[in-house]
Amino acid sequence: MRALPCLEPINQSPTGSEVQLNTNNTTKVQRSSSIGTIHESGLKTTKLPALLEPPNAISSATSLDELRDPMPLYNKATSLSLPPSRGGDEQKQQNPQHPLKRKQPVSFDETVTPNVSGSNNKNDGMLNKDLSKNRLIRSNDLNPLIQSSTDTLLDMLKAYAGIKECSDETQVHLNMILLELYSRVKGTQCNRGAILGVLYGLVECNSPKILLAIARIVLSMNNISGSNLTGACKLVFKVARNEVNDSLFIDSDVPELLVDALGRVNPTAEGEPEAAIYGYGAIRFLATANLNTLSKKTENVEGKTIKISKQKSLAYRLVRHGIIQLMIVHLQIINEHGSTNKLCGQPLHALYQLSGALRVLSGSPVFAQIINMKHSRASSIDEEDTHLEIAGKHLVRAAEICMDEIEVQTNIIRTLSILSEIETCCENMAVDAGRLGILFGPIAYNYSSTCSPEKALGVISRLGYILGNIHAKYDEARLDFFNNDAAMEYLLNTLEFFSNQRFDIKNTNGDTVMDALIKLIRVIANMSVNAEVGYGLGLRHPLGVVLLNILLEAKEIKTEEALELVLATLAALHNLSYYQYSTEDINVNHPGSIIERMRDISAALCQILSTGPVTAKSEAARVLGNLTRNSTARQSFCTSNGLKILVKCLQSDDTELVTASCGVLVNLLGDWERRASFKELNGIKILREILQSAAYNEDWLLSGMCCQAFWNFLIDSSNVVETLGESESDLLGGELAEYLDEERIFQGNPPDQIWEQFAQVATDLLERLQSCMSITNSPINTSDDDEDLNPSPIKNDSWGGNYEKWVQD
Repeated sequence: MRALPCLEPINQSPTGSEVQLNTNNTTKVQRSSSIGTIHESGLKTTKLPALLEPPNAISSATSLDELRDPMPLYNKATSLSLPPSRGGDEQKQQNPQHPLKRKQPVSFDETVTPNVSGSNNKNDGMLNKDLSKNRLIRSNDLNPLIQSSTDTLLDMLKAYAGIKECSDETQVHLNMILLELYSRVKGTQCNRGAILGVLYGLVECNSPKILLAIARIVLSMNNISGSNLTGACKLVFKVARNEVNDSLFIDSDVPELLVDALGRVNPTAEGEPEAAIYGYGAIRFLATANLNTLSKKTENVEGKTIKISKQKSLAYRLVRHGIIQLMIVHLQIINEHGSTNKLCGQPLHALYQLSGALRVLSGSPVFAQIINMKHSRASSIDEEDTHLEIAGKHLVRAAEICMDEIEVQTNIIRTLSILSEIETCCENMAVDAGRLGILFGPIAYNYSSTCSPEKALGVISRLGYILGNIHAKYDEARLDFFNNDAAMEYLLNTLEFFSNQRFDIKNTNGDTVMDALIKLIRVIANMSVNAEVGYGLGLRHPLGVVLLNILLEAKEIKTEEALELVLATLAALHNLSYYQYSTEDINVNHPGSIIERMRDISAALCQILSTGPVTAKSEAARVLGNLTRNSTARQSFCTSNGLKILVKCLQSDDTELVTASCGVLVNLLGDWERRASFKELNGIKILREILQSAAYNEDWLLSGMCCQAFWNFLIDSSNVVETLGESESDLLGGELAEYLDEERIFQGNPPDQIWEQFAQVATDLLERLQSCMSITNSPINTSDDDEDLNPSPIKNDSWGGNYEKWVQD
């Protein structure tokens, strides 16, 4: 089997190719060497032009996209991972110069304008050559600019050509000119060639405000496309990358212009995907705009916090302007292209950035508010409809297309994991549960034989999370997935593969083997809520062996994550064992299944009940409450000294543990050979005290289980008083009579249903006690035939161990 190939670097046109600046009167000139090569371990890869090269490294070029990167978006040495959220210090230290990583300010007081030199600045000196010409600009009065012609404005801008550092005053002057130029260019037919040529002379400026103003003008031009559109997207990306610049976007219409511009991009057409790469990269940053930064900065200055409304939130504005619908259209275009061609190069990178931006938007609190408003009378559905719910199926298709590109597929699945948390999206994704299961295939076969597990951990954990969310809510999805033979085989094979790995393995993103196992087991647990699925999985190879091995290894690891893995495994065993009560199934050949390994599982649960933490003890007792309905499990449990351990648990201060242990006791006391041992362990007094405490606290569920245990203990006894002891018999009879006094307990109010269930078994137990006491005190001997003193044992189907099946959230 072959290993999955690494993602190809984006191919660019060769160095020295010629490009056209614009569609008007401009001549072709030779392109600068913005595409370089790097050498890593003897490998030669192609570099992408981007925005991170220091200004003095930018050579002369002919279009706005001639801005170089110090490194490619992706190569053999740089994984195609999204930058961390703001504050992601660990990943920031790993790759501080990654071109798609957002810069953070040193403090909230950091200003947008960079530090500048004094009056000796060479650029300002250049401008002083023609002070009279620029006097109009420096008047800080917009009226002369309004009266100036467009050519005059362009001449003013030419005076600043090549400027890098600029003072605050110069920045204000430039911005005023660009603002006026924007008002004339937007939505009109203009001499784009002349304007773009002048604007290009300013792209080396280190002022984010000026760069954003340039991008704003370019994006506002009608039908702007090609390298000029790519260049504008790069400028927006460069400014958006630093979170201190968020206020610049909040106060401008650049987010909306960027969405409009991306609407003219075909992410699979030659020469266009690069605009999508940088455009969606910028949107990903804008969607995470840290509004708290602005509030804290305002608070430091004015002593109060200004609350920014959702209308000013960049994520909200992007969504309201149709970015989600555009992303879905682009997904459809990419999927259609990928269905007939191998997806690689720039279209693959565009898909990566698109899915990352969609994930950030989907997880935005503001966007969640929009989703909630769709179901509220306070908002029109048409007004707030984003069509996000249909994005899931297109992402699933994209993940299928990227089966050989693990980094891109991981990014897509991360987005799906966010969508699975949104109810409407999760519901639409439920029909594709089987297709999601198929994505386990490469891991189940390729990675298990050719690769280390670290590479696949991100995909596995998030796939498990998605399917766990789906199966927690939709019963039809449980059945469909179970009946999909390929999906089930891949899921179980993947679970088996990772159960055989070292539990301390983790990848660079922090995904661990234990976390992957937790997510996969959660899928099994939630599927097993369905009766047909739960019974079928109980007979399925190799689930019994896998869960048993995980339980035995994880219980020895004393970490929080290992405890979580133990609890997840116990929850799955609880749901699966709910349906495994037929002795006949044990005699059928089901190697490696839950039913076949029931003895070993019962013994392992006994160990947890003895030495595990309280939370694990409670869950182990719940599983045993189901398993011990089967005589094989009861025998195995008691052989492991289970009865003595159980009596100790009955004396715990933890109510859940006591309740679950009573369920197991009901089953054990149905066997006559356990009753004498229980009595020797002072079990009668312990059980009566539990009944007393439960009734005092009006815990009628536990009270009823205690009565069931007493009933089964006395089931074969011809002399109840002698079996219990006279003192315990008198105390138990008096307490039962008190607990059955409906008028005293409810004071004329209707009794609750759980008390009525308790009252049924308590009344039968009390009548039996009173009957036996009457016979004992009578001078006339009564034969066993005169009264039914040997009734059938009570099963714990309604009380003891069959607690409601768990759905893991």
